[in-house]
Amino acid sequence: MKIDLHLHSSYSFDSTNEVEEILKMAKENNFSYLAICDHNVTKGNIEAKDNDLGIKIISGIEIDCFFHDKIIHVLGLGCNLQDERFEKIRKHYYKELDRIAYERLAIIEKHHNVKLDIDKIRSYSHFDGFSNVEIERVLLEDHHLAELAIYQTGSKKDNPIANYYWDNLSIGKWGYVKMELPDYRDIIDLIHDTNGIAICAHPNVNIEHDISSINDLIQNGIDGFEAYSSYHNENDISFYRQICDNNDLIYTCGSDYHGDTKPNIRLGDHHYDNDGSIIIEKLKRRINI
Repeated sequence: MKIDLHLHSSYSFDSTNEVEEILKMAKENNFSYLAICDHNVTKGNIEAKDNDLGIKIISGIEIDCFFHDKIIHVLGLGCNLQDERFEKIRKHYYKELDRIAYERLAIIEKHHNVKLDIDKIRSYSHFDGFSNVEIERVLLEDHHLAELAIYQTGSKKDNPIANYYWDNLSIGKWGYVKMELPDYRDIIDLIHDTNGIAICAHPNVNIEHDISSINDLIQNGIDGFEAYSSYHNENDISFYRQICDNNDLIYTCGSDYHGDTKPNIRLGDHHYDNDGSIIIEKLKRRINI
């Protein structure tokens, strides 16, 4: 059984494929279960549930939240996505994207000493405002600077937008602009309150192998970790599998597919090569599938 429990549709601000495209792709490649976990948005998952292709959709959402001085992404699997609190999260997140858009643009222009075409930036967006994704796309398309070469023709060209973000715009980097995000404990509580389980997405990206942070998450109710991820190597997978096994937690697998925004990640690229029914059966004991 082939499964992917973390992917994005065009309802995510930074992803490109429509739900229908994803479902057709999944059908062609013999996937049985998917969890569309859009960033702070439920519409893609809800829309996918109505498919007539025989693909089972597990309720899912990915919520950005603060974990002390870091930002982590928590997947809510099995939640009642009709709960009005998820709509409040969506509205708040997009309000924050809009609030920081011009500040982030100005910082990037100043740093690179360039002027970006705002109309072109807006033309690439599929929501009312714009984000770092559209800014980066125009920057990398229109300006050829020495410090950008690594993302355009160098070793990071396979995933240029994500790599540029992590290198330059994430917490602690020169281009970081703070968003007001919920606290991770509140998000874990919300997921549990809506009958779901809380899974820390691609943990090595955000907390690496920090045992203190892992224990903090466990003590505050995290239900599992996405051990199998497109961003994890064999050592990371083994580490997080052991964390889950030793603490009676659930491990999941997710590609973090984003379509053209992350061109090096394909549906199902999570390094889990076993029968997906093993994970699905564990999930069935905890959530309604």
